[in-house]
Amino acid sequence: MGEEREKNTQNHFREGRKHLEKGTQKMLEQGIEKGREQRKKLEYYQQNRSEFITNLSARLGNPKKPAVSGTIVLLPVLAVLIVVSWLFDKLAAIPGNHYFNIAILFPDFIANNGVAAYYLNQTFKLSILLIFGGFIVTAVGRIVRTQQGFQLEKLLDKVFDRIPFLGSVYNITKVTTETMLGSTEDLSKPVKINHGDIRINGFKTGNKTEDGREIIFMPTAPNITSGLVLELPDDKIEETDETGEEALTRILSAGFGQKKEEKPPEGEENQ
Repeated sequence: MGEEREKNTQNHFREGRKHLEKGTQKMLEQGIEKGREQRKKLEYYQQNRSEFITNLSARLGNPKKPAVSGTIVLLPVLAVLIVVSWLFDKLAAIPGNHYFNIAILFPDFIANNGVAAYYLNQTFKLSILLIFGGFIVTAVGRIVRTQQGFQLEKLLDKVFDRIPFLGSVYNITKVTTETMLGSTEDLSKPVKINHGDIRINGFKTGNKTEDGREIIFMPTAPNITSGLVLELPDDKIEETDETGEEALTRILSAGFGQKKEEKPPEGEENQ
């Protein structure tokens, strides 16, 4: 009985080992097969990667032009928001600014919308500041147009001229401001100066030399506070249909602000 039992145990052991070997072999074969499939997919992707990227780009379209257009629209808005946010912070630091908090008239609004109340208050203060600033600028402008105001302005210029560093800052700022804000009125006659095959932007000053030559101011770009004063005969000057603002825009932007004809977006031209 003992020998027969031992013989049966050995048989069961042999059969179990065979099943284990078959199972292991089958798992190895399946793993090898899956590995081959993965390698084939990887090789296919590597071989066709450039084609895949090209097709994907064609489906998505060229994002460069829309991105540039979006940047042109959103960047100025972002710049304005940054300036307004900076002004809000500065207004909040002014002593006594809390007396101009208009949101206190709406206590329920303050209780439920603290952040919105802050922006409402700061917007109201900024509006008052702009209105008050415009009033002050207009009043000072009217004063300096009088004889007494003109004398006061010249006296102020002399005082700042005697201050070493601040005098230079004052003069540069004044000349730049005067040129930027007053140029569209003073430089109202843009012309082209013919120099061989080159045309140069200039402005008539309205003055002439004793021998009848036109006195032309030729500003530099983009800083129009410097330039050359030219005395030219009429045959060297070409009249244009441009306004002073259009010519100044081109010069101040170093040529990049040239006015262009408005074109409809792509895809709408034939609609």
